[in-house]
Amino acid sequence: MSLEAITKIRAVEDQMEQAKAEARAKAQRIVAYAERNGRALLQQSREASDEFAAAMIVHMDEKAAKRREEILAQAAQDCETLKAEAAARMDKATQAILRRVVES
Repeated sequence: MSLEAITKIRAVEDQMEQAKAEARAKAQRIVAYAERNGRALLQQSREASDEFAAAMIVHMDEKAAKRREEILAQAAQDCETLKAEAAARMDKATQAILRRVVES
């Protein structure tokens, strides 16, 4: 083999090694970029999830408070109904008790 052919082969081999090194470096940059973006997306997802959970808690608290007020209002109305019925029966109950006391 001639010295010129050996020099060309060596130059091509050097170029190939340089291209491999550049490809490795580029691959590392791509991986680092993907990992960085992945972490950023994961963080954004966590933040969005936390915000959604907080909003749901507030919404459910409001809904529960509204339902509580409805239940308390219904209970107050039921109590008033029972009081009115009891008051209406009070005269009859009083008369029945007086009759029993007088009869005894």
